[in-house]
Amino acid sequence: MRCWLLIGQTALSLSLLLGAGGCLPSTDKQLDEQKDPYFLNGKAHVNTLNYTAAIDSFEKALETNPRSASAHFELGLLYEQKVSQENSAAIAIYHYHRFLQLRPASEHAEIVRQKILSCKQEIAKPIALSPGTQSVLKDLERLRVENAQMRSQLEAWQYAATNRSGLPPTGFAPPPTGLRPGPPAAGSPATALRAPAPGYPAPNLAGTVPGTPPPVSPAGPRKHEVKAGETPAGIARRYNVGLNALMAANPGVDARRLKVGQSINIPTPPANRP
Repeated sequence: MRCWLLIGQTALSLSLLLGAGGCLPSTDKQLDEQKDPYFLNGKAHVNTLNYTAAIDSFEKALETNPRSASAHFELGLLYEQKVSQENSAAIAIYHYHRFLQLRPASEHAEIVRQKILSCKQEIAKPIALSPGTQSVLKDLERLRVENAQMRSQLEAWQYAATNRSGLPPTGFAPPPTGLRPGPPAAGSPATALRAPAPGYPAPNLAGTVPGTPPPVSPAGPRKHEVKAGETPAGIARRYNVGLNALMAANPGVDARRLKVGQSINIPTPPANRP
């Protein structure tokens, strides 16, 4: 009986350690990841409770080393426990999944799986349980995780393109026009065209409808008002622009000290090359 009590106390202590500090016993490879300057900055920001700056630092650590399981683990903890924003639980699930993919043999893999389950339960809270809901929850969770993965891949492609003389990487082909179908309008063809999707330049529609001049793009840069918990990386993902381009458009903005209500310039993505 005493032996079982000791085992239970040990497991509980380890779980509390992971939840409170975000620290895993390090292997040699993990130690190398944790020597990254951005990773060290992120840990320092966590210690001072500056979670927004911590997320920004850990995301930069992933730009330096996309296979940093330690950075994925820290981001999972932050989005699960410290940051309350749209899709926080889904983002945490993505980073925990990446940790398990990079460290499948980790002795703490089971604890991370429990954290993923906890995040899934958080996502399911607003949905009333009813017959057939379980399949809906599985589809919703799959779509949320896939969305987070695609956002991460897009950011990686944009970062790579920025460092290759502005040329998009091989295989990157966004929709040719960025148009979304809309309801038919009076006196127009059966399928109308709405405004371009966010992040895409206005297409040249000359000749689409005989006698109709091409639309004029709105003048002036786009603006975004900073909300609580937002980071430069998150804002860049929202508008599908590169982080470097966003910061270049805001030379007077300190990425570590965004203020609620602050106005941020959103750069216009470059037109796709033929």
